[in-house]
Amino acid sequence: MRRFVWLALFAGVPTLGAAQGFGLYELGTCGMGRAGVAAAKPCPDASAIFYNPAGLAGLSGNHLSGGVTVVQALGSFTDDRRAIATNLTNPLIPVPNLYFSRALTRDATIGLGVYAPYGLETHWPTTFDGRFLGYTSKIRSIYVQPTIAYQLHERVKVGVGVAYIHGNIELNQRVDLSTQAVPSGSVPPGTTFYNLGIPFGTDVADVTLTASGNGFAVNAGAIIKVTDRLSIGGHWLTRKTIAFDGDAVFTQILTGRTLPLNNPLNPGTPVPVDGLVTPLFLPGQAFASGAAHTEVTLPSQGSVGFSYDVNDAWTVMADYQYVVWGWFYELPVTFDNPGTPDFILYEGYKDTHGIRIGAEFEPSIDFIVRAGFLHHTAAAPAETVTPLLPEGERNEFTVGLQSRLSRKLRADIAYQYIKQNDRRGRVHAPAVGNTGVYKFSGHLVALGLSLTF
Repeated sequence: MRRFVWLALFAGVPTLGAAQGFGLYELGTCGMGRAGVAAAKPCPDASAIFYNPAGLAGLSGNHLSGGVTVVQALGSFTDDRRAIATNLTNPLIPVPNLYFSRALTRDATIGLGVYAPYGLETHWPTTFDGRFLGYTSKIRSIYVQPTIAYQLHERVKVGVGVAYIHGNIELNQRVDLSTQAVPSGSVPPGTTFYNLGIPFGTDVADVTLTASGNGFAVNAGAIIKVTDRLSIGGHWLTRKTIAFDGDAVFTQILTGRTLPLNNPLNPGTPVPVDGLVTPLFLPGQAFASGAAHTEVTLPSQGSVGFSYDVNDAWTVMADYQYVVWGWFYELPVTFDNPGTPDFILYEGYKDTHGIRIGAEFEPSIDFIVRAGFLHHTAAAPAETVTPLLPEGERNEFTVGLQSRLSRKLRADIAYQYIKQNDRRGRVHAPAVGNTGVYKFSGHLVALGLSLTF
């Protein structure tokens, strides 16, 4: 098997997100309504476990909150040569979260959160030119984070959590027969099926990779109440490189093609292509199923910001977010199958910067209205923008509403619109270069409940 087929397959291991790179920040309905601004004033529903663990300190009693964010991703690729647009076929994708906190004393609080800060999905039709890089790709990372927070002083809070991480990957890709070397000594080494008349875009195999891995990360933060109205704060979630172990399964796709009479394998006799290719699926050969291994770095990230209470009803806030995507520079890939060579894949991600601005208006004890805006730069360089994620610079807008259902129970709803700048990318092997334009936008709706008892 030609090496770049495996390069294309593993190029999608990390690039599947709805925010910077493959990150997700919509991990609480309250926080999403204010564009994720929470470094200095996390929502009082225990979601501070992710946004800034220090925010748990000072919460009285018990707090239980949970919710789900439903993501609708819309996108397309328009080919330069044919000017034909192919649309994403993503289903609605739910991203759940759950948080609990309990005050031990007036100053000490513990909590437990379950959230998913990295991962999402991309789905393209199997007729898409980019199917040979990937047509359905999924990554999920679940963080389970016990947390403790303490109020050192009436104006100083700190918090730290240790998160157990479980990650899963599923990648699906087609293999193009025309690019594969002919398995015969009757032709010069390196002769491909294209050289024998097989056209580009001839599907010969479907590949499914599934893998999983585990690890740990630390999430720590602090909040300082500078004045009665102004607070500043920040948090940092450490990186973790996770070893993923799994299996790559090849399924043959019958082409029904026959080499012409003048073929060099058996001149004067038509040669069925499928019979020629079938031995490549045997153990030890190029298309043999087997174990595969890689390492994926879930990057470190952090935010710093302020919150200012303008009056009893209005609060304005802003955060700066930094994600160290530069740790995700390359991927080493190894195979147990001796017919498949190991390699190191270049990704070359860049660190990203984001600005988040939010506001809350509380006209009465029964309602809170939220709104926000955020902008962030792109992580993927131009040479790694593929169907697996055509990620780019984005602007996003949010609104949210909280309603008190009873003395102890509140309901939240939030909406977020993502508008990404158009970006050039590719649907073929890296040597071909960027050949078209990706468009992307998204709609996110979150629902949540929070209970105080």
